[in-house]
Formats: sequence, structure tokens, C-alpha cells
Amino acid sequence: HTCVISQTSKCEKTFAPTEFVECIDESDGCGAKLRLTIVSDVFDEGLLIQRHRKVQKALDVAGFGMDQIHAITIKAWTVAQYKKKQEKA
Repeated sequence: HTCVISQTSKCEKTFAPTEFVECIDESDGCGAKLRLTIVSDVFDEGLLIQRHRKVQKALDVAGFGMDQIHAITIKAWTVAQYKKKQEKA
């Protein structure tokens, strides 16, 4: 889906350098329900809510505001957090 590709690209640029970025459309193609994972040390500082707000702001600036997205699951992790989760998997 084009908007998923655009969102992934925008997140890669905004939160560079990124270790991993994935945007999955869970809404059968309409892009209204997304699962977004961003791994970047940009998230080293700040609380979880602050990370989510940064991601939501980046999406809004890119033209994918919360008025277009019905539901979003955001996983905004540091590289260390991501590696720790990978070890557990």
C-alpha cells in the first residue's frame, strides 16, 4: 500500500539513523489501522508517551494525521531495547 511505504520512508528519515522500521497495514489495505515499529537511538531520551508523540507528529507532518488513521500501534524502541527483545524471541 502506497501510504504504508510513504510512512515507513518518512519515519526512516525523521528518526535517522534507524536500525529497523516496519509499518504493517492491519486494515485490509485501506491504511486506517497500522502497526508501526521504529528502532532508533533517537528514542534514548524521553518517556514512552513522548516517543509516541514524536512519531504521531512525524506522521502528521507527512500528511498521515490521526484524522486519517483510525488506529495505530506504535513500538518506538532504542537499539538496545530492540536487541534485548530479539534475544528473548
